[in-house]
Amino acid sequence: MKHLHNIVLGLSLILAAPVAGQEGSVFAPLVLADHGERDFLAARETLMETLLASTGKDDPARTHALLDLSELHLAWMMRPEAAGFLDALDAETLSDDTERRHRTLALALALLDSDTAEDGELGQAVSWSVGWAQGEALRAAAFARLGATDEAARLMPRTVESLATLSPAMQAAILPDLLEAALAAEDWEVAQALAAEFPEHPELRDGPAYRFLLARASELSGDLMMAFEGYALAAQGRDAYAQRARLALVRMGRAADVLPLEDALSLLKAARWMWSGDAIARNGVTLLADMAAEQGETDTALWALHNLQRDASKEEAEALLRRARAIYGAFYTAGAAGGLDLGSFLEGHARIGTRWRFDPGFVGHAVAVPQRLLDTGMTALAAREFRALRELAEALEGVGTNVPDATLIAKLRRGEARALLAGGQADAAVDLLSGYADDQGAEAEALLVEALAQAGRSDELAALRLRAQDMDLRRSRAVALYETGKWGSARQAFLEMWEAHPQQFAFADATRLTLAAYQSGDSETVARTATEFPSLAELPGWAEIAGGLGARPVEEGPLGSDVMRLSMESADRILDAVIKVTDVKESQ
Repeated sequence: MKHLHNIVLGLSLILAAPVAGQEGSVFAPLVLADHGERDFLAARETLMETLLASTGKDDPARTHALLDLSELHLAWMMRPEAAGFLDALDAETLSDDTERRHRTLALALALLDSDTAEDGELGQAVSWSVGWAQGEALRAAAFARLGATDEAARLMPRTVESLATLSPAMQAAILPDLLEAALAAEDWEVAQALAAEFPEHPELRDGPAYRFLLARASELSGDLMMAFEGYALAAQGRDAYAQRARLALVRMGRAADVLPLEDALSLLKAARWMWSGDAIARNGVTLLADMAAEQGETDTALWALHNLQRDASKEEAEALLRRARAIYGAFYTAGAAGGLDLGSFLEGHARIGTRWRFDPGFVGHAVAVPQRLLDTGMTALAAREFRALRELAEALEGVGTNVPDATLIAKLRRGEARALLAGGQADAAVDLLSGYADDQGAEAEALLVEALAQAGRSDELAALRLRAQDMDLRRSRAVALYETGKWGSARQAFLEMWEAHPQQFAFADATRLTLAAYQSGDSETVARTATEFPSLAELPGWAEIAGGLGARPVEEGPLGSDVMRLSMESADRILDAVIKVTDVKESQ
């Protein structure tokens, strides 16, 4: 858009000299000042009577009446009505004089229209109005609205003179733009002359625009105290200049370090509801996002960023999203670390989720909430929150540009299973993990083993075939089978573990294997474990343990037939003793 404006403005400067001398053949003189001084209702009634008395579309009286009505309404700044009367005429069927007048009125309307600045129409109107002496003030104001302060400055010497040819209402409409352009160009003589015109217009006299621009002049001249007072007065209004004054107060106050961040933030919070829908409002919301983030007000900063996303370009939206993720990510990090009390953490999570739950980055940060609940012992709430986040992540898979995050979903499933197990809901944990544990690695398989053991589903535990080769996982399954009395399955599990990880096969493992083998009637394995673990005799208390088994000490040979008759009532006591002395040995 900026490049288009530069092209249009460049053409304006190139064409200015030759067209200026041909004004009489291009533009028609308008009597806007006279129309603005007339009794509007009486003048409109007379023209409407003429229009009604006309005989048809080709009647010259009708054409002149419509043009006069358009010019009258333009002079009183009733632009939609003025444009409507022009639209009632077919410019291609008009005579040369009436066509020039039609074109000049349309050009004046275009130069007054600030809504077309975004799509280039205002820039085109500026280009087409080159050489229109009567419209110099309108052109300068249009340049100012386009942000082309250098071009507006070139027209300043002729601006004040051109103002006299416009109606009072038109003058009031463009005076703020002109004075702001003069201040930007530091043309103090013209600025003074323009400022002197403001009191002549009731709608401008002591209004927000006048006070804002005077405050701006004071700021540019270095009188910051006068500028601050002027902005404060202007800020009491309700128009765009009042909003600009509020933002100027914040900007000046922070720059001079006389306005605390907390007070600046309060002012911006109030200002966001006083003006909306344009670039000025967007500037205020941007400033609010910056200061709220600096102050650590997560909710306000995220509200501002969400608001800015509504009309942001793709690149701007991505940058805003990154900022939002950083802000709410810091919130969840603080909550996970205990930096927030649990109530505040949950309340903030609910508010953030309202606006940001569909952001692909949300679930990964929000998992801190159910984990905190689980750590606190609130197992039911933790399981419910894990499940809600998992379902949200699954629902977002493949939507738009979202890439499925299988790792995150698996993490949430495991978290939910841990919460269910901690809450004594082992069967629910089994149902959750069954069919998924195979694809989620050793941790999920370990949870499934634990869930099956807690649920007493020993048949399923015995039938379970682990894919992971982790020693701890294999031990967990073997121990679970042993403790549920699945002696044959436990024996087989310990033997497989011994074969796969002989260096990690511990004394406690050997003891459980011995007892499981005994219950299975496998005397060969019983003898093998006694032979393979001679160092048991070196442990303090082993003689007592062997005596409890009803057998000779290990150094006298393998355990005898008395082991076979070992009662299971003493087995647990003996196993506990072996584990205890093993721990003592390893600690030494």
